[in-house]
Amino acid sequence: MEHIVLCPGSRSSPLALSVAAIADKSAIKFYTAIDERSAAFMALGIAAATGNASAVITTSGTAVANLLPAAVEADRSCLPIIFITADRPLRLKNCGANQTVNQEDFLVSVCREVIVGPEEGIDQLMSDHSLTSIVNKAWRGAHLHPGPVHLNIPIEEPLHPSYEEQREVLLGWQPITYKQDLLSSNSVNENFESEFRNFLDLDPYKPGLIVVGPWRGAPENLDGFSEALQEFQSLTGWPVFADPLSGISSNQKGLIEFWELLISVSPSYICGDIQVLRLGPLSSSKKLEVFLRNIRGKQIVITEGEERYLDPLLLAEQYSRGMKCWLNTFREKYDGCSLIPNRDCLQTLENLYLTDRQIKMWLQNNLKADSNINEITLAIYLLDFLPRSLPLMLSSSSPIRDFLTYSGKSALSRRCFGVRGASGIDGNISFAIGISIPLGPLVLVCGDLAFLHDSNSLLLSQPKKYPLIIILIDNKGGGIFKQLNLDDLYVGNIDSLFSMPQIFNACDIAKSHNIPFRKVVSFDDLEKGIAWAMQLYGPVLLHICTNATEDSFLRKEIVNNLKRLLV
Repeated sequence: MEHIVLCPGSRSSPLALSVAAIADKSAIKFYTAIDERSAAFMALGIAAATGNASAVITTSGTAVANLLPAAVEADRSCLPIIFITADRPLRLKNCGANQTVNQEDFLVSVCREVIVGPEEGIDQLMSDHSLTSIVNKAWRGAHLHPGPVHLNIPIEEPLHPSYEEQREVLLGWQPITYKQDLLSSNSVNENFESEFRNFLDLDPYKPGLIVVGPWRGAPENLDGFSEALQEFQSLTGWPVFADPLSGISSNQKGLIEFWELLISVSPSYICGDIQVLRLGPLSSSKKLEVFLRNIRGKQIVITEGEERYLDPLLLAEQYSRGMKCWLNTFREKYDGCSLIPNRDCLQTLENLYLTDRQIKMWLQNNLKADSNINEITLAIYLLDFLPRSLPLMLSSSSPIRDFLTYSGKSALSRRCFGVRGASGIDGNISFAIGISIPLGPLVLVCGDLAFLHDSNSLLLSQPKKYPLIIILIDNKGGGIFKQLNLDDLYVGNIDSLFSMPQIFNACDIAKSHNIPFRKVVSFDDLEKGIAWAMQLYGPVLLHICTNATEDSFLRKEIVNNLKRLLV
């Protein structure tokens, strides 16, 4: 463990003193946060960037309840995180004692492990070995099948040792390094051989399609996954539909850039009886769901160790041991065969390439970066203004969907992140702050409601070595709801029931936190704003106002124009 996020509290004060001691004598870094919810999402962002669990330490009571949103996201995103919460001892439970609740139950439904220390107090542990067992169980639980672990520690008074007591303990103490070799989650499947037999009947000699969803695996496994994907595509010639969050390279062979527009405009370009290899969870595209429902060929889903079923369409069989492992056995089956993409597969791919290029040329000719910015043109051109090495995070709601539809393979030119496990707007800025701690400079594209909902994140105590450039799309409320296919409402209206426009000034919020900000109207402003922001440290706000109604109309017009073009 390298990162700890510490929240304030009295019952957790022994844990806080421990954090200070550990940070003083080891390479562990700690950050402080007054809001447990944003603290948890920041720690989750660190885990997403590193693949290792970070820890969040809180006091008792509602502090623990505030961890639930991040715990839900960690569970669904398969990200390792350890919540360490201080609790009252048993003698104070169920008798009206202040700040005493059944907090050990709050996170049970989503945690890989819930570990409760001795009910009378952690001091009642009988030996160092018992503490080692707790540590090992928590770390293993967070990483074996990556996800959240809750370690609830009852602490008896006195909570605050004297200066001399602290000095006596710390002068004679050194941190202990716990090294644990974790079994891979892929090694515990008892149906190993039978599962392989079930998933080797994709026919590489017949047409197929590869759909790559958001990456949901350890960062260190992404390169092996990408290499396996490259090899399988080369063997089959199948086209590739990739999500911006897939983590694969923009040099991926067979890549269809504007696949979502293509299947929206003319799904018949791919016949309905093809095979589909689906990697990871589904993208956020409703068009893709409709398209896959109409496929008559075999569909399989491969996950990177995630054994929960990940097909909401209920059409696919699932293999959970990862793409690299699956490909190894696929090779064995066809050992000695000359696997060369057949003519039909290559012709399907070539037809898609031609249509894809037509769509790209139309977008570039009709939506130029020479006027005021809207949500669609921002998705098309933003990445042209960013250094290739700069990671990107796309907040939930409109940004992730627009970049999926309009950014093409430019979104694959860098590592892209998103909160896509539970897909909420909660904690989006905190998550981005967490990612930037180990990775450095980062750009976050964020909607106005997501920004407002997580504005407490601006109180986080994080190192300000690098800029976190927040590109705020301010469309006066939840602009995505303008895209709902609703008839006129008999009672109520979309704005009051769904969009919920808020009266706030994002630049005033930034100013109150001493965060530098600029208003951006054109792409010329954007280019200058990014260059300016890259010279700063910590959060920087670039504020862009858009019109949700006009942008919703434009999205429909794009599809209609492309239908006429591709008749």
